Amino acid sequence: MLPSILGSRIRWVEADGWIFDPVIVGPDNIEYTLAAGPHVGRHAIQKTYYQRVAPGVETTAWYEESGAVLHVTWYLESQTFHRFGAVPAWLARDFSGLYRGDNQDPEFVEEIHKRAAQGPDFPRHIFNDSGYFEVL
Repeated sequence: MLPSILGSRIRWVEADGWIFDPVIVGPDNIEYTLAAGPHVGRHAIQKTYYQRVAPGVETTAWYEESGAVLHVTWYLESQTFHRFGAVPAWLARDFSGLYRGDNQDPEFVEEIHKRAAQGPDFPRHIFNDSGYFEVL
């Protein structure tokens, strides 16, 4: 069994076809690149909050520059996860590629903040899904 999600480099595969590859999970941040899905090519480094819930069960949660909020529960023995997220209405309307940038690029972040300020935030698109991950 994987001893912890912390320090892991993984491929994260969601049931709806989104693939995050690679994903690097640290104690203070998560770094990911989207390899498949509507935002393919997106790269981000997000400040994350981590907690070990029980032996073999850990969580990470973060807030993105778009206003999206994500929470992932990692089941280490089965190498599966459960994800809950809330995405602002303005972003949910255009999942076709608007969010393909790199949040380390100031121009991309400025554009996302501009769109977020124009809104609307509500009603948020809520998702509650699951999948599996592979250690790279």
